[in-house]
Amino acid sequence: MIPKGYEGPYLMYAPDGRLVQVEYAAEAAKYGSPVVAVRANGCAVMVARTKEPDPLLDPMEKIHMVDENIGIAGAGFTGDIQLLVDQARVDAQRHRIIFEDPIDVKTLVSQLGQFMYQFTRYGNIRPLGASLIVIGSDRIGRHIYQLDTRGLILSGKALAIGKNSDSAISVLREGYKPDLDLRGAIDLAVKALSEAEDGESPVEVGIATGYSFRKMPLTEAQRLGCR
Repeated sequence: MIPKGYEGPYLMYAPDGRLVQVEYAAEAAKYGSPVVAVRANGCAVMVARTKEPDPLLDPMEKIHMVDENIGIAGAGFTGDIQLLVDQARVDAQRHRIIFEDPIDVKTLVSQLGQFMYQFTRYGNIRPLGASLIVIGSDRIGRHIYQLDTRGLILSGKALAIGKNSDSAISVLREGYKPDLDLRGAIDLAVKALSEAEDGESPVEVGIATGYSFRKMPLTEAQRLGCR
C-alpha cells in the first residue's frame, strides 16, 4: 500500500524506499508490443511485429537503425521511444564526428542509460515509459543490451521486453543453445515473439553482423547467413 502523497506527480521516495512514479513508468513499458533478441554465432538478431497502419498512412517503424552498426527497438509509449532513438542517433553522430569512427555498442548504451536515468532524478518531469533492446556489432563482437525505464542496463544472450515478455523469456530459456546459427536464432526469436503476441502482422528482423546492422522482412532474413 502506497502512503497518501507518494503516488503523485513528483519523484520522491516512499517510506519503503520505492520511487513510485518510476515503477509506474515500468508498468507502462510492459504493455508495449514485444521485442525479442537473440545472439548467435557471428551475429545478433532482433524481431518485432509491425503494426498494420491506416491504409492512408505509411507504416510505422518498430526497429530503428541508429548507425551503420547498431539498431534499436522499444516497447512502451511511441513518443518516448522516438525521443530515445533520436538521442541515440545524436550520440552516435557526435562520436563519429569527434573520433571519425562508428561508436561501439557499449559506449552508446552507457550514454543512453545515463540519459534515461536523468528522468528519474528530478521533480516536475515524467520518467520515460519505454524499455529498449539494442543490438549491434563492433570490433569486440556482437552485442545485445536491454535498458529499462530506470536506465538500468542488462546484457545477455537472449532478451525480451514488452507485453508478455515473461512468456517469451521462458521460450528463450528452453530453446537457446550456444551454437545457434542465424537461421536458428531467427526461428527461436520468432517462436518467443509469437508466444508473447500472436498475430498476423508482418515480422520485421534486425541483424547485426560484421560491422553492420540491417533490417528486413522475415522472409528475406531467413535466406541469409552470418558472415
